[in-house]
Amino acid sequence: MAFLQSQIESGGFETRNIGYRSRRMTVREAAEHVSTKLGDLQVQHPLIGVTHSMGALVLRALASRFNWQGCVMLGPPNHASGMAGCVAATPPLRWLMGPACGELASEPLCPDPPKPCGIIVGTRGATLDNPPSWFGALRGVFDPDEVHDGTVSLREAVHPSATDLAMVDASHTRIMNHPETVRLVVRFLETGSFGTAGMEPSMAEAAASGDPVAM
Repeated sequence: MAFLQSQIESGGFETRNIGYRSRRMTVREAAEHVSTKLGDLQVQHPLIGVTHSMGALVLRALASRFNWQGCVMLGPPNHASGMAGCVAATPPLRWLMGPACGELASEPLCPDPPKPCGIIVGTRGATLDNPPSWFGALRGVFDPDEVHDGTVSLREAVHPSATDLAMVDASHTRIMNHPETVRLVVRFLETGSFGTAGMEPSMAEAAASGDPVAM
């Protein structure tokens, strides 16, 4: 997230780029770690979260803490992840990816994300720069016509609380560095929206019902 952080700071925003051991921690443990790192920011200090992948669930776990004024989620597994389920069912990969992977295979038991909430989904599918996507392709995790970034699909990313949705031609591992992602994130921080058509009603309904979404 370092490049995206630098671009956000160039837009005049103060940032904190907080990492955690995603392959050694549960979602809750990661949330406590992030909470500790943000501990000096009192409730009066407004925050906007910008997350990638599992970071969306970490943020949702902290939704009742701090003064969140919105969020942007990149490739978030807001619903049960088929890729995580496939990995968790394979013992060597389950050991490699750690306890959070098994958690991501089930529907998250987390509060809704803070609003306004923008979601950016990658559409490139399986790519050479995303090794787990090769495994997913071999195991048929995603339907042939399904929109996904190699790791998370559109239907897994959308959430009923989302106020904006955008799709970028990027893989899961590179979406944060894509120029269009950077543009959308900075615009959201400045205005509270991506400046696009927003969340299509059909996608919002599918997010609420759990039905597949494809395009």
